[in-house]
Amino acid sequence: MWMMALAGAIVTAGMAELPEWTFDTDAQGWTANAYLANVSVTNGKLCADAIDWDPFFSISGLEIEAKPWQYVAIRLIANRDGQGELFWTGETAGPHGGFSQEKSLRFNVEGNGQSQDIVIVPFWQTEKTIRQLRLDLYNGAHFEIDKIRIAEWGGGAAPSDSTFEWTFNGDVQSWTISPKSSDLYSPPLNLAVNDKGWVTVTLQSAADGVGAILWGAEGVVGPQSAEFNIRGGPEPRIYNVEMQGIPEWRDGVHALGIRLPKGNVKLDAIAVSGEPRGPAELAVTYLGFENALSRTSTPCRILARIANIGAAKSEPTPARMVVSPDLRFVPGSTPEAEVPPLEYGESTSLFWTVSTPIAMEHRVYLRVGTGKTIEGKLNFTKSMFLNKADYPPRPVPVKSDVDVCAYYFPGWDSDAKWDCIRRTAPIRKPALGYYDESKPECVDWQIKWAVENGISCFLVDWYWCQGGQSLTHWFDAYRKARYRDMLKVAIMWANHNPPNTHSAEDWRAVTKEWIGQYFNLPAYYRIEGKPAVFIWAPSNVRRDLGGSDAVKQAMNESQDMARAAGYDGITFVAMGYDFSPAAIKNLENEGYAGITTYHEWGGDVDRAMALKRMPYLNVVRGSKLEWDRKNAQAKPLAYYPVVDTGWDSRPWHGDKAFVIEGRTALLFEQLLESAHAFALENNKPLVVLGPVNEWGEGSYIEPCVEFGFDMLEAVRRVFGVGNARLWPVNLGPADIGLGPYDYPSRPSVSAWTFDAPDAGWKAMMGVANVRVEDGKLLFDTTNDDPAIVVETHGIKAAQFTKATFNMQLDGALKPDARAQLFWSASSAATSEAASASFPIVADGQIHLYTVDLKACPRWRGNITALRFDPCGDRGVRVAIDDIQLLP
Repeated sequence: MWMMALAGAIVTAGMAELPEWTFDTDAQGWTANAYLANVSVTNGKLCADAIDWDPFFSISGLEIEAKPWQYVAIRLIANRDGQGELFWTGETAGPHGGFSQEKSLRFNVEGNGQSQDIVIVPFWQTEKTIRQLRLDLYNGAHFEIDKIRIAEWGGGAAPSDSTFEWTFNGDVQSWTISPKSSDLYSPPLNLAVNDKGWVTVTLQSAADGVGAILWGAEGVVGPQSAEFNIRGGPEPRIYNVEMQGIPEWRDGVHALGIRLPKGNVKLDAIAVSGEPRGPAELAVTYLGFENALSRTSTPCRILARIANIGAAKSEPTPARMVVSPDLRFVPGSTPEAEVPPLEYGESTSLFWTVSTPIAMEHRVYLRVGTGKTIEGKLNFTKSMFLNKADYPPRPVPVKSDVDVCAYYFPGWDSDAKWDCIRRTAPIRKPALGYYDESKPECVDWQIKWAVENGISCFLVDWYWCQGGQSLTHWFDAYRKARYRDMLKVAIMWANHNPPNTHSAEDWRAVTKEWIGQYFNLPAYYRIEGKPAVFIWAPSNVRRDLGGSDAVKQAMNESQDMARAAGYDGITFVAMGYDFSPAAIKNLENEGYAGITTYHEWGGDVDRAMALKRMPYLNVVRGSKLEWDRKNAQAKPLAYYPVVDTGWDSRPWHGDKAFVIEGRTALLFEQLLESAHAFALENNKPLVVLGPVNEWGEGSYIEPCVEFGFDMLEAVRRVFGVGNARLWPVNLGPADIGLGPYDYPSRPSVSAWTFDAPDAGWKAMMGVANVRVEDGKLLFDTTNDDPAIVVETHGIKAAQFTKATFNMQLDGALKPDARAQLFWSASSAATSEAASASFPIVADGQIHLYTVDLKACPRWRGNITALRFDPCGDRGVRVAIDDIQLLP
């Protein structure tokens, strides 16, 4: 590799002198790694071709005094879209040469062959001195870097400690740190904000979008953000963004910023204060059917979810529903309703019941108070007038010309798990209702719907960590299902386990479990005649076992064990997104026969992540290119393409979530057709659908309110063979008088004494052997993030000032170990900000722990669910005598 000249390698910069590299004659100290080729300085530009998976330039010998108001400006040209990353460090030694992921920022690059300016605000002041920089690029592109410079905004002015409000009226020049920066930042600050937990933004946007409050603070590495949804309209709106409870929102805020969506946005004002501002504002967050598969001539309920997104408490407010002429209110249901008083952030549900004899899409119109009239669409399908049954009818499978497998997430083992869907995304309510996944009858419905629509196998997420298992309830129900053997199953080992939890001994134990408990299922899925096991994170196994050769030895032992049990071996399929030659070589050496992914979003996803939004159309358009690329790079491993089923994790992750918008059955069918053609052209024996039931992450195709059977029927139209007129008609439980399968309703609960077997608390993650014995809730932790959850069924936070835990821990804890209580208030997702932690000890004795809830600013509103992390360590035995919320 051509080594660059080291001219200018030592750069010292203080307040008045910040470095700039213009590459007029040489590389000025920047050096390329082995994954960059054809490196040269040509016409005042640093040029290179990226030829492998991790190409970068780096420079050392720097002495730059790090300030929070500095930014890095890069001017470059690229011939392909992609995402770069800037690393910085004050270290010169250590793992990765002193660089680390926490001290880096990603940025998008346009691949149009035109010069572009990229501005990066690192908030790197915690380093004190910057001694090295690294500019990571991306494979398969040509780059020409014209200039890299470090600059500072604010003109050296002293930071203000008393400015908490800014008025713009559309003129943002005072917050423009560079003409090339789309993010806006205040002049230098040094604000004390511990008693100021809200940022209020007033703006007008022509379209819906996502904004973000940005900031950097003393002792905090890198820029921080708090996202908020923007609602388009002709008038300015007030947005209250809650900052209190976010650990990084602390005294010593160096600068405040805002990221606005592209388009016509007029920023009026920003204020930092101790309370939210503005009047009450009622918003209709959902208007549609309450239940899936609504039929003609049958009473069907309309659900409206209404939230107060304004700061003040709302007054009782009338609401009126108007329906299209072919709809009728059933007796007892009237157009008028009333929204009760709601505090900020609270929500409520209103219901109307209607019917119609006409199968079509009908319109309804809701007006709350004097607000805007909201339109809803109700698609009634024709009633089947079937006789009642005492069990789901026997499936009539639809054969396919390619095996269609689909990921299945067995995560719905308690009513508490459904709370985020029930309150924030009721359009996702399944046709089974908010179902108890441990019921064999539910599994038989899932089997019926899968095989009657061309899906032949579920790849079931399976959790094992050092012998501890969780979320096995679906497999337990599957074993008892009447139609079990009509749907094939295979293990997808979700081994995203902590370090040092895989071992040769554990590998033998997990192989024994597969052979003894799963491979002997009559319908266990086989590839090339051998039971298939999909491994989520091959790199985790390699990390813990000590390298690729050790993994190879373990996998060879698995093959021997399987053959000794009468099987032809095991087909191991790796999962992941690293298709570099080195990664594929490792997997081949270790004994994997194939490779696939959990999602496939196309090549645009990295760029879209920064905007938090991407249209599903981009997935449809971009997947074929990714399938082709991965198929070529995977050889000699077999590559199995994934047909993605979407992503919208707002029920779990709130406004920070990445969202793929505009998913429809028509677009999904187009993607299926592309996958079908790809499979036939490349002789693929199977394709993999994305998750069928990741309701929280937003990846789902099981019948539900939003899509009915449209998604499943698209699968059989594309992959099904035979006479379509003979395919079975899809039907739901209510069509034959069955269901619902919801968990039973319960009164609100604020204390748990574990005197009865049904504890209410369920495993969320990282725990095993959850049970109630001798008046205690017992379980073992299996990773470093164990958690249990419970549905409170709605309690008022104002009625409780403390939480108590009588708990015993046995095992090794990290120094300064703490437990943590999280809560979900109204429709909000759980987050670090809505939590409280306390120190713990592990001495085999019961201890009383008390949490002061009144000291937690986000303990307010209607508490719908609790999550409890008893520690941050694996291998701990937990015994809880009681948990109580007290006045």
